[in-house]
Amino acid sequence: MATVTGNLKDIGGATMANRNAVVKFTLNAGNITASGGGIRPDNTQTVTPGADGTFSTNLESTTGMLLDAWYNVRVEWLDNVGNLITYMEFQIRVPSGGGVLSDLVEVGLRGRGNQMIWWVGLAAPPSRGYIWLHTDPSNNNNPANTGDVRQWR
Repeated sequence: MATVTGNLKDIGGATMANRNAVVKFTLNAGNITASGGGIRPDNTQTVTPGADGTFSTNLESTTGMLLDAWYNVRVEWLDNVGNLITYMEFQIRVPSGGGVLSDLVEVGLRGRGNQMIWWVGLAAPPSRGYIWLHTDPSNNNNPANTGDVRQWR
C-alpha cells in the first residue's frame, strides 16, 4: 500500500476546522495488480481530515496495476447535518512510494486542467502531465542536456 497525505486549508492558509470535510478516493475502474494478480474493485475510500486539516490514507499504487488506473478524488464540504455544501474533483495517480496529494494531481487527465504546463530541467517534473524540456536552464553546455521535449507520464 502507498500512503497519500494532504491538508485542507482556506485561501489564507488557515485550517478549515470550522467546516465538515471529507476526502473520497475512488479507483477509476476495477483493476488487477501486476504482482500476485489481486483484483481491486472501484470502491470508494473516505477520509476525514483532522482538526488541523491534515489527512493520510493508504491506497493501492496505480503504477502496479495492469490496466490504466487513477483515483478520482472528491473533496466535499458538508453542513452540520451532513448535507453537501460544495465540492471539488480531480484525479491522481499513486506511485508505489505514495506521496503528497498536490504532487500526485494529474494535470490534463481526462481533458481537465492545463495541458500546456512546461517543466524545464534535468530532474523529472513534480507530477505527471507536464511537457518536459530535458535541459539545464542554468548551463547550456551541460553534457546532460538532451533538448528532448516529451509529455511526462
